[in-house]
Amino acid sequence: MPRDLPTRAAPGRTQAQPGRTPAPLGFTALVLAGGMLLMLAGCGGGAGHGPGGEKAAPELSFERLPDTTGLSRGAAILESFEASRMSSGAVRVSGRIRLPDGTKLQVAIKQPGGRVSMAMAQVFVQGERFDTPPLLGENGPLPRGKYHLELLGHFDPDWQSGDVLRAMGGGLALRGPGITRARDGRAALFLTREARL
Repeated sequence: MPRDLPTRAAPGRTQAQPGRTPAPLGFTALVLAGGMLLMLAGCGGGAGHGPGGEKAAPELSFERLPDTTGLSRGAAILESFEASRMSSGAVRVSGRIRLPDGTKLQVAIKQPGGRVSMAMAQVFVQGERFDTPPLLGENGPLPRGKYHLELLGHFDPDWQSGDVLRAMGGGLALRGPGITRARDGRAALFLTREARL
Protein backbone atom coordinates (compact mmCIF):
# COMPACT_ATOMS: atom_id res chain seq x y z
CA MET A 1 0.00 0.00 0.00
CA PRO A 2 1.48 3.45 -0.90
CA ARG A 3 2.63 5.53 2.08
CA ASP A 4 0.85 8.78 1.15
CA LEU A 5 -2.68 7.32 1.30
CA PRO A 6 -4.49 7.46 4.64
CA THR A 7 -5.45 4.20 6.25
CA ARG A 8 -8.57 3.62 8.31
CA ALA A 9 -7.93 3.32 12.04
CA ALA A 10 -9.34 0.46 14.03
CA PRO A 11 -12.58 1.22 15.93
CA GLY A 12 -11.89 3.14 19.18
CA ARG A 13 -8.49 4.35 17.91
CA THR A 14 -7.38 7.56 16.22
CA GLN A 15 -5.17 7.79 13.17
CA ALA A 16 -1.58 8.58 14.20
CA GLN A 17 0.16 11.45 12.46
CA PRO A 18 3.95 11.75 12.34
CA GLY A 19 5.31 13.83 15.23
CA ARG A 20 1.94 14.06 16.96
CA THR A 21 0.43 12.01 19.76
CA PRO A 22 -3.13 11.09 18.93
CA ALA A 23 -5.88 12.31 21.27
CA PRO A 24 -8.10 9.59 22.71
CA LEU A 25 -11.42 9.35 20.89
CA GLY A 26 -13.35 10.15 24.10
CA PHE A 27 -11.55 13.47 24.46
CA THR A 28 -12.27 14.42 20.83
CA ALA A 29 -15.96 13.56 21.27
CA LEU A 30 -16.08 15.66 24.46
CA VAL A 31 -14.56 18.69 22.68
CA LEU A 32 -16.99 18.36 19.78
CA ALA A 33 -19.98 18.01 22.15
CA GLY A 34 -18.86 21.10 24.10
CA GLY A 35 -18.56 23.11 20.89
CA MET A 36 -22.04 22.07 19.81
CA LEU A 37 -23.48 23.13 23.20
CA LEU A 38 -21.83 26.55 22.88
CA MET A 39 -23.27 27.01 19.40
CA LEU A 40 -26.74 25.99 20.59
CA ALA A 41 -26.47 28.44 23.48
CA GLY A 42 -25.82 31.31 21.06
CA CYS A 43 -22.08 31.65 21.54
CA GLY A 44 -21.28 30.57 18.00
CA GLY A 45 -23.06 33.34 16.10
CA GLY A 46 -26.60 33.86 14.86
CA ALA A 47 -28.34 34.62 18.13
CA GLY A 48 -27.04 37.77 19.84
CA HIS A 49 -26.21 39.41 16.53
CA GLY A 50 -28.12 42.27 15.02
CA PRO A 51 -29.21 42.84 11.43
CA GLY A 52 -26.32 42.60 9.01
CA GLY A 53 -24.40 40.28 11.35
CA GLU A 54 -23.03 42.99 13.69
CA LYS A 55 -22.80 42.03 17.34
CA ALA A 56 -25.76 43.23 19.41
CA ALA A 57 -25.13 45.13 22.64
CA PRO A 58 -25.29 42.87 25.68
CA GLU A 59 -28.20 43.28 28.03
CA LEU A 60 -27.17 44.25 31.52
CA SER A 61 -28.94 43.23 34.65
CA PHE A 62 -28.19 44.18 38.22
CA GLU A 63 -28.91 42.30 41.38
CA ARG A 64 -29.08 43.82 44.85
CA LEU A 65 -26.58 42.11 47.12
CA PRO A 66 -25.72 42.98 50.71
CA ASP A 67 -22.67 45.25 50.96
CA THR A 68 -19.93 43.27 52.65
CA THR A 69 -17.17 45.63 51.53
CA GLY A 70 -18.24 48.86 53.24
CA LEU A 71 -18.34 50.71 49.91
CA SER A 72 -21.92 51.89 50.44
CA ARG A 73 -21.18 53.31 53.89
CA GLY A 74 -20.43 57.00 54.18
CA ALA A 75 -21.93 60.27 53.08
CA ALA A 76 -24.20 60.09 50.05
CA ILE A 77 -22.54 61.27 46.84
CA LEU A 78 -25.95 61.79 45.24
CA GLU A 79 -27.80 64.61 46.98
CA SER A 80 -30.86 64.73 44.68
CA PHE A 81 -32.19 62.76 41.72
CA GLU A 82 -35.49 63.95 40.21
CA ALA A 83 -37.49 63.66 37.03
CA SER A 84 -40.09 66.08 35.73
CA ARG A 85 -42.34 66.24 32.71
CA MET A 86 -42.16 69.31 30.49
CA SER A 87 -45.24 70.90 28.86
CA SER A 88 -44.17 69.24 25.56
CA GLY A 89 -44.43 65.81 27.23
CA ALA A 90 -40.67 65.26 27.24
CA VAL A 91 -39.00 64.21 30.49
CA ARG A 92 -35.96 65.82 32.10
CA VAL A 93 -33.89 64.18 34.82
CA SER A 94 -31.63 66.28 37.00
CA GLY A 95 -29.73 66.00 40.22
CA ARG A 96 -27.01 67.19 42.54
CA ILE A 97 -23.98 64.96 42.97
CA ARG A 98 -20.65 65.42 44.73
CA LEU A 99 -18.36 64.53 41.83
CA PRO A 100 -15.81 66.60 39.85
CA ASP A 101 -16.81 68.72 36.86
CA GLY A 102 -16.74 66.71 33.65
CA THR A 103 -17.71 63.38 35.25
CA LYS A 104 -19.78 61.39 32.74
CA LEU A 105 -22.94 59.67 33.99
CA GLN A 106 -25.75 57.79 32.24
CA VAL A 107 -29.43 58.26 33.06
CA ALA A 108 -31.95 55.61 31.94
CA ILE A 109 -35.73 55.51 32.25
CA LYS A 110 -37.32 52.05 32.31
CA GLN A 111 -40.72 50.61 33.04
CA PRO A 112 -40.87 49.09 36.55
CA GLY A 113 -39.43 45.58 36.29
CA GLY A 114 -38.37 46.26 32.69
CA ARG A 115 -34.92 45.56 31.29
CA VAL A 116 -35.05 47.80 28.22
CA SER A 117 -34.58 51.56 28.47
CA MET A 118 -37.53 53.63 27.29
CA ALA A 119 -35.24 56.70 27.13
CA MET A 120 -31.57 57.26 27.95
CA ALA A 121 -28.97 60.04 27.96
CA GLN A 122 -25.38 60.58 28.97
CA VAL A 123 -24.72 63.72 30.97
CA PHE A 124 -21.71 65.56 32.37
CA VAL A 125 -21.46 66.99 35.87
CA GLN A 126 -21.03 70.79 36.05
CA GLY A 127 -20.96 72.60 39.40
CA GLU A 128 -22.02 69.36 41.17
CA ARG A 129 -25.19 69.22 39.01
CA PHE A 130 -26.36 67.16 36.05
CA ASP A 131 -29.35 67.68 33.79
CA THR A 132 -30.48 65.61 30.82
CA PRO A 133 -31.76 67.12 27.61
CA PRO A 134 -35.51 66.61 27.03
CA LEU A 135 -36.05 62.85 26.75
CA LEU A 136 -38.64 61.23 24.50
CA GLY A 137 -39.52 57.60 23.91
CA GLU A 138 -39.25 55.82 20.58
CA ASN A 139 -42.70 57.10 19.51
CA GLY A 140 -42.71 60.48 21.21
CA PRO A 141 -43.50 61.41 24.84
CA LEU A 142 -43.48 58.56 27.33
CA PRO A 143 -46.98 57.59 28.50
CA ARG A 144 -47.91 58.89 31.93
CA GLY A 145 -47.23 56.40 34.69
CA LYS A 146 -44.69 55.00 37.10
CA TYR A 147 -41.09 54.59 35.91
CA HIS A 148 -37.79 53.25 37.18
CA LEU A 149 -34.88 55.74 36.93
CA GLU A 150 -31.28 54.55 36.89
CA LEU A 151 -28.09 56.56 37.35
CA LEU A 152 -24.90 54.81 36.27
CA GLY A 153 -21.27 55.88 36.23
CA HIS A 154 -18.07 53.94 35.66
CA PHE A 155 -14.88 55.46 36.99
CA ASP A 156 -12.44 54.08 34.45
CA PRO A 157 -10.57 55.45 31.39
CA ASP A 158 -13.30 54.22 29.02
CA TRP A 159 -15.86 56.50 30.67
CA GLN A 160 -13.92 59.32 32.32
CA SER A 161 -11.23 61.73 31.21
CA GLY A 162 -7.78 61.67 32.78
CA ASP A 163 -8.56 64.96 34.58
CA VAL A 164 -11.70 63.51 36.18
CA LEU A 165 -9.92 60.32 37.26
CA ARG A 166 -7.04 62.36 38.77
CA ALA A 167 -9.51 64.65 40.60
CA MET A 168 -11.18 61.65 42.25
CA GLY A 169 -7.99 59.64 42.82
CA GLY A 170 -9.08 56.97 40.34
CA GLY A 171 -12.38 56.61 42.18
CA LEU A 172 -11.07 53.92 44.52
CA ALA A 173 -11.59 56.10 47.61
CA LEU A 174 -15.28 56.76 46.74
CA ARG A 175 -17.70 55.56 49.41
CA GLY A 176 -21.41 56.01 49.95
CA PRO A 177 -24.77 54.63 48.83
CA GLY A 178 -24.61 53.32 45.26
CA ILE A 179 -20.81 52.91 45.11
CA THR A 180 -19.77 49.47 43.96
CA ARG A 181 -16.92 47.79 42.11
CA ALA A 182 -16.92 46.59 38.51
CA ARG A 183 -15.52 43.15 37.68
CA ASP A 184 -12.11 44.67 37.00
CA GLY A 185 -12.07 46.19 40.52
CA ARG A 186 -12.63 49.78 39.40
CA ALA A 187 -15.18 51.98 41.12
CA ALA A 188 -18.70 52.39 39.73
CA LEU A 189 -21.93 54.13 40.76
CA PHE A 190 -25.37 52.57 40.36
CA LEU A 191 -28.47 54.13 41.93
CA THR A 192 -32.16 53.75 41.20
CA ARG A 193 -35.32 55.71 41.99
CA GLU A 194 -39.01 55.21 41.27
CA ALA A 195 -40.87 58.19 39.81
CA ARG A 196 -44.38 58.93 38.60
CA LEU A 197 -44.22 60.95 35.40
